Amino acid sequence: MRKAAGTKRGKASKPRLAPAGKRIELPAGCTLRDAAALKALLVGSACTGDAVTVAGGAVTRIDTAGLQLLAAFALHERSAGRPLQWHSASAELRAASARIGLSALLQLPPGDAA
Repeated sequence: MRKAAGTKRGKASKPRLAPAGKRIELPAGCTLRDAAALKALLVGSACTGDAVTVAGGAVTRIDTAGLQLLAAFALHERSAGRPLQWHSASAELRAASARIGLSALLQLPPGDAA
């Protein structure tokens, strides 16, 4: 019996826009492997003209590629007059942004000490 199209198991979770409002839920993995899907979501959200809130509490893996996309998105939002709003940020997201000097740019919400 064949599986229905689009029902693959074992794939990394993709970033998704929550149905209610403009809230981006970042996946556990925000790495180079996930960059295309993350970029598509961020670009699509930025074009709406509405404020966007990012929930980054589930992030457990993030690399420079993921941080660069988030930094570009933050700069784009600010240039459009919309400050980037965060709902949450995991310890890994905060630590990685601090390691490469993006904490001030991303303006992540405070969390427990890592």
